[in-house]
Amino acid sequence: MKKILRIGFIGALHITVYLWLLPCVILPKFGNIGTKITVTVLILISLIVLSSLIIKKRM
Repeated sequence: MKKILRIGFIGALHITVYLWLLPCVILPKFGNIGTKITVTVLILISLIVLSSLIIKKRM
């Protein structure tokens, strides 16, 4: 059940950022650099959450 919640959290985070935060908030204020930084941070958060699933699975 926790895996489903974490994967759902990642999906909701991506949907929120890509459909609302990037085009409406970050792109007009910070331009191309802000978009690249946001996508990088989002990918890092996703990798951390997914790696925690893999690490817990091995233990």
